[in-house]
Amino acid sequence: MKVLLINSNREQVPWPAIPVGLCTVASACARAGYDVSVLDLAFSKHPRKDTLARVKREEPDVVGITIRNIDNCNFELPHFYLPEIRDDVVRSVRQAAPNAKIVIGGAAVNVSPRDVLRFLEADLAVVGEGEEAFPRVLGALAAREPLERLPGALLFGGGSASPLPVLDTGRKLLGEPLGGRALVHDLSASARSEAFRWIDLPRYAKAGSPYSVQSKRGCALKCSYCVYNNIEGHAYRLRDAEEVVDEIEEAVLGHGVRAVDFVDSTFNLPLHHARALCEALAARKLPAQYSTMGLNPAAVTTELASTLKRAGFKSVMCTPESASETTLRTLHKGFQKHAVIRAAKALREAGIPTYWFFMLGAPEETLQTVRETLAFCAEHIPSSDMVLFSTGIRVYAGTPLERTCKDLGWFAEDDPLFEPSWFLSPKLDLNELYATLVDAAARHPNWMTNAETVMSPAMASVMKQAFRMLGWKGPFWTHLPRLFTFVGRLGIRKKGLELHAETVRRITDVAHHA
Repeated sequence: MKVLLINSNREQVPWPAIPVGLCTVASACARAGYDVSVLDLAFSKHPRKDTLARVKREEPDVVGITIRNIDNCNFELPHFYLPEIRDDVVRSVRQAAPNAKIVIGGAAVNVSPRDVLRFLEADLAVVGEGEEAFPRVLGALAAREPLERLPGALLFGGGSASPLPVLDTGRKLLGEPLGGRALVHDLSASARSEAFRWIDLPRYAKAGSPYSVQSKRGCALKCSYCVYNNIEGHAYRLRDAEEVVDEIEEAVLGHGVRAVDFVDSTFNLPLHHARALCEALAARKLPAQYSTMGLNPAAVTTELASTLKRAGFKSVMCTPESASETTLRTLHKGFQKHAVIRAAKALREAGIPTYWFFMLGAPEETLQTVRETLAFCAEHIPSSDMVLFSTGIRVYAGTPLERTCKDLGWFAEDDPLFEPSWFLSPKLDLNELYATLVDAAARHPNWMTNAETVMSPAMASVMKQAFRMLGWKGPFWTHLPRLFTFVGRLGIRKKGLELHAETVRRITDVAHHA
């Protein structure tokens, strides 16, 4: 059986994401004895043409397509990715190989299985973890066995396939496999991504992409807006620290990787696991730099910060979302403002460049709570760090925020919240909020508004090339404070801030669908 796996994610900002999940599925299928190849559309300028050509040439029996995101989660400039994926990828596969089975998977599918499957018009979806479910699906297809009750297999309704099952969660009807979601219980026995085997790593590195590694799965936190619980489950499943470093060592020493990013939902929870991993990295002394996108302030201590530094972490991302007690409570963050202050102090003293993320507009948010967050940033975050303020909260089905919004009458009870759907505290005046943000960003070159994050792939490429010419190393974002200082003196940054202010006039219905 010939299997073609396709990476459909073409987003380039802040950098192209290495499809670690797809690569893991590819390795698992190869281990199971299937003839596997990968089509990576990350850098494709003509995805429809490239998909048609590859499928016609290989004539696969099964095509698996990974979908990373439903949309870009940007309130000001929303982008719904699925129409392009359906038209350029799924329909091209159908045209080139009408008899091939089309299977979709990935994080976006786990967020809204039934809706994504129906929208993309695929044959079935893998719900849960693909390296566990997809080889089983292939085995059932090869043996012509029924798929209906196979763990992780959700069939499209109609034809010979059974109707889509539904599960009443008390919040909405979510399409779920009759056999339940597929889950890897023993991560040490499952396949590694071996991304160097499936994609063009040097091209990713040239675009500024670090090598992606997971040290755990699952998240025990209960943030009101987050879908990680739906994607990976509520319980942590930890990988052995030495085993994780073995994987990194293979990529670094065997395949020239020099930048590694840990893409766990929260890298430093549980804290003992993060410390063990850092100690293992420090002991191995590999010629690589490390970063992580998931530091939770609740577990950022002076000890952890020094351990991160010793391990070789050159930058981190920290996601408090707010520095207001009121907003932290309504977001169900599980920590208070003093934890955010402690985290900022520990990272500052350790000298680790940090990208801070704050989310404005939660239930009960007011201009006063926004100003509390801005005051925290001014007092505790050094000018060498980067700060991003996003406005509005993307509401996903199956999250506590969905229930809050529907109880408020913000959305209809039967709204699937599939297309970009937003909440913004009715206690905020948009004109006042945006004026405050634009003024704050103008006075702080290292503060960035969400509208400024959206740039064309061509512009992002030009900026990254300029950074390389200047000899700037490390993650793209670490150089933004210097860049914004420079362009601010030239008066160029004003246009970006005006773009943010312009959205006030463009957004006429801040609720519901963008």
